[in-house]
Amino acid sequence: MRRDAKVADGKPLTRLPVYSVMRLFAFLLASCAVLAGQSSSDWVVEVRHRGELMFVNRSVVTVDGGTVSGTSGPGKLRGTLNGDEMQVEWVMGDRVEGTMRGSLKAGRLTGSGKTSDGLVYDWLAYRVPPQGTAPRTHEFTPENFERYFSAATPAVLRIAPGDTVRTWSVDAGGVDAKGTRRSRGGNPLTGPFYVEGALPGDTLAVKLNKVRINRDWAESGNGLMSNAISPDYNANLKRAKDLGGRWKLDAQSGMAALDKPSEALKNFRVPIEPMLGCVSVAPRGQEVVATRDSGYFGGNMDYNRIREGTTVYLTVNQPGGLLMVGDGHAAQGDGELTGDALETSMDIEFTVELIRGKGRGLPWAEDKDWLMMIGIAGSLDEALRRATTGLARYLEGEHGLNSTEAALVLGFAVKYDIADLVGTQVSIVARLPKTVIAQLPPRKAE
Repeated sequence: MRRDAKVADGKPLTRLPVYSVMRLFAFLLASCAVLAGQSSSDWVVEVRHRGELMFVNRSVVTVDGGTVSGTSGPGKLRGTLNGDEMQVEWVMGDRVEGTMRGSLKAGRLTGSGKTSDGLVYDWLAYRVPPQGTAPRTHEFTPENFERYFSAATPAVLRIAPGDTVRTWSVDAGGVDAKGTRRSRGGNPLTGPFYVEGALPGDTLAVKLNKVRINRDWAESGNGLMSNAISPDYNANLKRAKDLGGRWKLDAQSGMAALDKPSEALKNFRVPIEPMLGCVSVAPRGQEVVATRDSGYFGGNMDYNRIREGTTVYLTVNQPGGLLMVGDGHAAQGDGELTGDALETSMDIEFTVELIRGKGRGLPWAEDKDWLMMIGIAGSLDEALRRATTGLARYLEGEHGLNSTEAALVLGFAVKYDIADLVGTQVSIVARLPKTVIAQLPPRKAE
């Protein structure tokens, strides 16, 4: 029997001297497919060295009877398939640059490989559930809540692209809708959710269908962030006595008021506009980041336009993405100026789509009116540069503008928001009205 399939290459997570040899592993997917009787394009291979993910790819090769063959970069692939056992060599000229062995167990192909210089790798190949099946809706009740972004955190649920999840989150202090403490504080999140077929370099599109408060109170900070005020003002604060940050939430009127206001603030009200402070995928490699913080992976972005009806786009860094959500705010001004906004628990519904490739390296979002690039960095000036650059590259890459044309559009239409002043990273959002984007050449076909 002869089976051929198309190639869809991924990208290495790190640059290694043995990169070309490591590409050998990606070509084992066809062998998996032959053994399992499935299309080879539906398989993914992961390569790990001492437990660390070094390489992940979508790719295929040709298997003819018991013979495995193909090409990998400048080299060739040759080997044998005998029942469930496989042996393959990667050859450059007359030199064998790498060898590997593997076997099929429980629908997965696993084994080890060794490069010509003696480095040993473990590998795993598995079939991704086929797309095109009817989307499912998952009702997920969280039991544990995560306080770190990390690829080491086990997924709580595996979902397919197109699926919807209905769930809820505790507040930033770990308290649920009934007032029960379920976790330590520090933005404990719901998840992570593993999205089948998502690989590094892909993009998750997370549409927030529902973001709603589920209790009648919230807690906020009651002092300004020191990085937003001058040192002399900070040194001479006139603090009120017995004025805390407890708020009453009135869902019927859609307004929030201080629970025990001072005389001056007895008539002060703010509109309830629920949002999520945190939407994130796992960071690269073995990075571990506290959920109080943010970065290229999303995280605690605290942008008040990440709310019901918004779609958040995140570049995948780990297989499955490992999506987490939470840190609900009943309301928040720009920057989360008091350190804690109206922190509360939240009912959440989201739908996830997978876009192969198209990773931008920074989070971005859109709603019915705006396209938004979220620049995150250690300073506001660098965050501004990242947001503006991201928006300019979007106009060039998606709408075919050159840099001069992009400058003219941005120079007269861009709006900036200071999204977040909390944590080691701060963020600025550059956004364009969709009425402006509608005047540009149509987006390029995928």
